[in-house]
Amino acid sequence: MGMTIEGDRMSWLVPWTVAAWGAITAVLTAPIAAALIGSVYRFPIPFGDDARGLAAALNAGLASVFYLVMGEGVALAALGGVAGYFISRAIGPWLIRALVCAVLAGFGLAVLGALALATFG
Repeated sequence: MGMTIEGDRMSWLVPWTVAAWGAITAVLTAPIAAALIGSVYRFPIPFGDDARGLAAALNAGLASVFYLVMGEGVALAALGGVAGYFISRAIGPWLIRALVCAVLAGFGLAVLGALALATFG
């Protein structure tokens, strides 16, 4: 007699908790991702030149805060939340594993966002 994931082992709160972690991680790690991309490639600085190299990593991280305030933060939060929700639904009742995957996905989305800004910005 097996227990179903939806009924007995997984509450309604788990997917939303994991979604929140994905959204928060995507937004909060955006400056780290921008500094990383600026160190190895380039990152556009608003009203200035591109940040290139390890010496300009701090400038790239601070510039990402400008982009977050101008609306990129909402997009990152939405994508991180959706990713976290679907990760929790796919993994099942293991909260810690779902949280770890959501945090990794949130950081991956932040890196992809920084790379998109560096490429198209």
